[in-house]
Amino acid sequence: MNPIDLNRLNVRVPYSVWQVNEETYGFKTDFGVLYRIVFTPDQTIWEDGAYEFGILNENQKSSPSDKQLRETVFGIIEEFFASNPEILLYQCETGDNRQAMRDRLFLRWFSEYEHSDHYFIKVSEIIAEGISNFAAVIVQRENPDLNRIISDFDNFVGFFKQKPK
Repeated sequence: MNPIDLNRLNVRVPYSVWQVNEETYGFKTDFGVLYRIVFTPDQTIWEDGAYEFGILNENQKSSPSDKQLRETVFGIIEEFFASNPEILLYQCETGDNRQAMRDRLFLRWFSEYEHSDHYFIKVSEIIAEGISNFAAVIVQRENPDLNRIISDFDNFVGFFKQKPK
């Protein structure tokens, strides 16, 4: 993964972002919540060019509705795509059974995001062992492989929706 341009990013986003390591970026909100944004190489569907995107609340503080949080997260996503024209996969955390709420929040953020028309996002619900999981693929609309990427994602998700024989 190519690193994000922090100078360009920090001019545009409300919270100051720093690099933690090769795959992780951090920032702290006005409410004292420490976030880590992680881009992990993922070979679940594609051999290369895909990264799993994660938003981690490091200090587990309650996070009130914060428009600046959304702007910072989407600024980081934009910078990722500026340096890495690949694929992002997003899965809502399932540890506390609030994944459906996280999915709705992320989709609401995305719909309110001023540059959402630059990206294609597709969310699918996958039920495994009786637990609903929400996975999404995010790709730049101008990606020449967009149709193949969406087809691959649909085939992958479809595999989990098939009933065992």
